[in-house]
Amino acid sequence: MVEERARYSLVVEMENAKSIDWDEIGIGLKALAREIVAVTDLGLARPKVVISHGGHESDADALLHKITAEAPQLGQVSDLVFTAFPGGRYYDLKNNGVLATDGSIVILTDSDVVPEPGWLSALLKPFEDPKIICVNGYTYLSHDDFFSRTFALIWFFPMAHGDGRFASKRAMNANNVGFRREWIVSHPFPKHNGFKVSCTLLMRELLREGHKIHNVNARVYHYSPRGWRFFYWRALVTGRDADRKFVALNSAGRTQRVAKSFSRWFTMSWRTTRRIVGHARETGMPPWQIPFSLIVGQAFYALAFWGQFSFAAGIVRDEIEIVPDYVGHS
Repeated sequence: MVEERARYSLVVEMENAKSIDWDEIGIGLKALAREIVAVTDLGLARPKVVISHGGHESDADALLHKITAEAPQLGQVSDLVFTAFPGGRYYDLKNNGVLATDGSIVILTDSDVVPEPGWLSALLKPFEDPKIICVNGYTYLSHDDFFSRTFALIWFFPMAHGDGRFASKRAMNANNVGFRREWIVSHPFPKHNGFKVSCTLLMRELLREGHKIHNVNARVYHYSPRGWRFFYWRALVTGRDADRKFVALNSAGRTQRVAKSFSRWFTMSWRTTRRIVGHARETGMPPWQIPFSLIVGQAFYALAFWGQFSFAAGIVRDEIEIVPDYVGHS
């Protein structure tokens, strides 16, 4: 375990709280409190937990009231701090929250994930090695019905079990990751119009400097996306973000981008088929649902293709991605 003098802090962003209910947020915060107790019992100091939200400073009292009602344990085992970034998007809240921390290690998590027992100690332990800058956890989607099982199979997170090959290649999880504070303060998530692009850009920066991402089995589950409106919007923005990543990492040429949209459509269509057919049993999906799951999965990546192609071809303008009002409670 990390030496006692090496204090740690946690940042919980509240942007994703807009898409789930407060009783679900409470489950995650109670689990967070349990994890803090577990490492405190091992000798670590009481941490600061930064609640980073996109409202105004005056909203802190209302947030504290809700958190206390749902998870009173959290305020008992940590020092709660609230920081506001009015109108801030997901990565704005991450960056703003990091600035309010005081530990030499910063753990980033989200309001819509729930840690499993042992999560926090698994994230902190590798930092005993002073050369380690970034420790990346294991995030998977929860599932309990047809659509959540389908999302678990086609999503960019590995599944909870039986997905070792995919899990070994997982990218940085901004909702389940730890950094040396000195590094992440000097390397904030880059500003970008994309919805979930900044973590890819930060990962590239980390690797370019010669650091490695240390993957550990620090597990949290993420609530599954909900609703057809979210399905439609998230598929399109997944495609647009794929083009943004291609531009940032490979080429800004329009011909190459359009070609990539077609090759990615083929790749993701094949991946979707392979994962649904090969792993449906592990999610508890009945065999008769598999054909319908394939239809949903293929529809998602057909929409993602259109999002990527239309963006690469210049049909759609590059605008800041925010969750639109019509999506509502996802």
